[in-house]
Amino acid sequence: MDNPDFLIVGGGSAGAVLAARLSEDPSTRVLLVEAGRDTPPDAIPDDITDTFPSSSLNADYFWPGLQAVRSTGGTARPYLQARVMGGGSSVMGMWALRGMPSDYDAWAAAGASGWSWRDVEPVFRRLERDADRGRTQTASGVYPIQRLPRAEWPGFVLAMEREALGRGLCFIDDMNERPGDGFFAMPLSQDAQGRATSARCYLSGSVRRRSNLAILPESTVTKIDFDGLRVCGATIRRSNATLQVSAREVILCAGAIHSPALLLRAGIGPADDLKAIGIAPRLDRAGVGRNLQNHPYLHFGLTLPSHARLQQQLRRFAVAGIRLSSGQDGCPEGDLLLFMIGRVSPRPYGTHLAMLGAALYSPCSRGQVTLSGARPDTAPKVEFRMFEDPRDAPRMLKAARFAESLLLADKVAATYDDAFLLPPVMSLHQFNRPGVAGNLVALAVRAVLNAPGPVTRRILSRRIRPGRWVGNRHRHSPISDAELIAAAAPMAHPVGTCTMGRTADPMAVVDDHCRVHGVANLRVVDASVMPRIPSANTNLPTIMIAEHAAELIRGERR
Repeated sequence: MDNPDFLIVGGGSAGAVLAARLSEDPSTRVLLVEAGRDTPPDAIPDDITDTFPSSSLNADYFWPGLQAVRSTGGTARPYLQARVMGGGSSVMGMWALRGMPSDYDAWAAAGASGWSWRDVEPVFRRLERDADRGRTQTASGVYPIQRLPRAEWPGFVLAMEREALGRGLCFIDDMNERPGDGFFAMPLSQDAQGRATSARCYLSGSVRRRSNLAILPESTVTKIDFDGLRVCGATIRRSNATLQVSAREVILCAGAIHSPALLLRAGIGPADDLKAIGIAPRLDRAGVGRNLQNHPYLHFGLTLPSHARLQQQLRRFAVAGIRLSSGQDGCPEGDLLLFMIGRVSPRPYGTHLAMLGAALYSPCSRGQVTLSGARPDTAPKVEFRMFEDPRDAPRMLKAARFAESLLLADKVAATYDDAFLLPPVMSLHQFNRPGVAGNLVALAVRAVLNAPGPVTRRILSRRIRPGRWVGNRHRHSPISDAELIAAAAPMAHPVGTCTMGRTADPMAVVDDHCRVHGVANLRVVDASVMPRIPSANTNLPTIMIAEHAAELIRGERR
């Protein structure tokens, strides 16, 4: 498709939604460009359909060579960001949380007019199809959500629920409708057909057959084309060919790492930084790539006896969660999250292990995305600067200590054999390997988990360094604050690098209609426009952003 009305860059959680919604108008021509492979309805890979997040273990679905620095002065480590149709929704853990009302009211206060909780709650309700909400939902949306029935909860989760309620926390049946402190069943973006992705739910067969929608997978936008300060299209690399596509408007939906990188390569960003790497500044906009935010989290691993495990046939991951408020001055309510994971591998031994996680869900620290050069094939530099703000480490420790105290409670400790503090890497990668090597590792892990307790403890402690054994129902090895902070890693939830705000705010990149300040015919619609990270996994809020932005864009055209 040449000269579309909208050229959408990125078919992820936001881009797939936007393409489907904007192409509902038959007079609007839409071209969707995705760097990764397509997942059409009749050919969705089994690991993406799986309700255990097996796809997170498939390197083909991620950008190669991307790294991130966790904390200032640290070393760069591999950092996974999706490169596949559906983006993060195709590879994430399927948690479907909206966040807290205060998150979105803070957006409006930061200059994102029309994005307060009052504005966005109806958008959430329209897009969701929550199987457990029933008649209380005013309309049935396209994005399915369900929870694991209590009858299927593993024994260790039931014990944690009883302990949490005994401490005065309440049970919240729908954390999205009644957000607050309490214990809750985790809402999951899945149904009887499997994982719900933005590609599956929005780019259906009937949508793909629209004559005004074209999808170009395995194609990378290398350059935004300009006429002065007016965008007129983009340059696209597909296989060995280079295409130049004119468009009335370009919309970046490449995520909080790659959307700011595209702007920076186009000369939109901090002028001095651009000059230093040989890029001629087109528009001096200090906020591009700044304001990077993420959720830090850590895991405790648990070896489980048979009576406390998830049922072997259940392909599940997250089971339940606990939302807490730190109570720290200047920090919002509901800023901490604990979560219970029922299995760690799609292989049979996966239910022999479980995890209890702790996370800071409203961090104050801010990082940045920058470039080391102008070449489009050079990976962006990502620095999260976790715990740089002095308010963050104490709150992270509060979440971790609450999790530790749950594990040490007598009735909870009776449901597991041993607990381990895990190292700061993506949790599932510690227990899974691909290919033939993975099969051998699986056999070894199964043997270790079925060995006598002292043998299991010794081998696992050696394998998970710098993680270590923590305790069981008989004894406990105290953990220092430094060990807990060192065990924290960034989630796959980067946001904020093209933040929404007022034109006069030098750190704002887009306005409340997601239009890039100072540039015509260019928008950003993805998690990068969030002024503040929500106290939730970012997939559902990102889909909401795309739905709301589509409404605003259609309103402009009318």
